[in-house]
Amino acid sequence: MSLMGFYAIRNEDTEEEYTLDADDFIWEDANQSGEQYRFIHVETEDLPEVVATFDVDAEEFVVQMPAGYEELEDGLYINADEDDYDSDSEYGYDDGYDD
Repeated sequence: MSLMGFYAIRNEDTEEEYTLDADDFIWEDANQSGEQYRFIHVETEDLPEVVATFDVDAEEFVVQMPAGYEELEDGLYINADEDDYDSDSEYGYDDGYDD
């Protein structure tokens, strides 16, 4: 499972717009039962910390950011294809291979 896409925000005071790439978020398990996943975009000199929590049951993100910022576009999504990965069939290691 991985975070994909982007999240766009605007600073309400300066009107500057920022696009946060999914690759810049750090994954952190927010719930030991696996019902939620938390992704953090660490605060930088220009940007605040943004926390995106993915609720597995609802299949949606809840995004928290400091006051003074507004969401422009939520393009984040979860790519769960890695869970379906089958290495033998993907690369053909079993084709013509004898033990």
